Amino acid sequence: MRIQPFQIGPYGTMCYAVYEGNRCVLIDAPFPLSKALSFIKDSGLNLEAIYLTHGHFDHIFGLAEARKAYKALPIYIGEEDLSFITGGYERTIELLKAFDPLFLNRYASPLIGEMPDDFITYGSAVPWFSVIKTPGHTSGSVSLYSEKEGIVFTGDTLFYQSVGRTDLDGNQKELLESLKKLSKLDPETLVFPGHGGATKIGTETKFNPYFRF
Repeated sequence: MRIQPFQIGPYGTMCYAVYEGNRCVLIDAPFPLSKALSFIKDSGLNLEAIYLTHGHFDHIFGLAEARKAYKALPIYIGEEDLSFITGGYERTIELLKAFDPLFLNRYASPLIGEMPDDFITYGSAVPWFSVIKTPGHTSGSVSLYSEKEGIVFTGDTLFYQSVGRTDLDGNQKELLESLKKLSKLDPETLVFPGHGGATKIGTETKFNPYFRF
């Protein structure tokens, strides 16, 4: 399995093309997604699905581009984060009005009418990954884990030496419980977060100040 990271958009959101042979999935879909989609096309890969780690705006607005290129593409999300996309993305729009009206006006508003609303909610696993529920950053945050490959995609739950914020539909107590779950993974597990560079579970359990249970 190979991983091609992309840092995209005004928040430096990470998107990962994960592929083996000609099969490929994307982890998260920030805007603009053109760089990742061009890589997939130029590499002769078959994009089979997009796996969202959570429903925040900086991880989802590339979905409009993805669905233009791949009309029947399955998109997965944690069930508790469906509220970000139902009702014409009303909740996301309200969140952006308060948090970042510039992002709303410049990027999000022009795309709202093109955004999909037919997401699939995760079970306990998807092709290549087991799904670990890791709420806290959002109610429906998930981490995507491959024991075989020794990798986990944590979205905005866990970063290098830090964790995700909890003031945008988050819960600090739930976040700490999610970190406890992640701390039980093999210390050599590579962590690919939603922002910033990769790290290891063992590094975080030793040095991340939030791993003090």
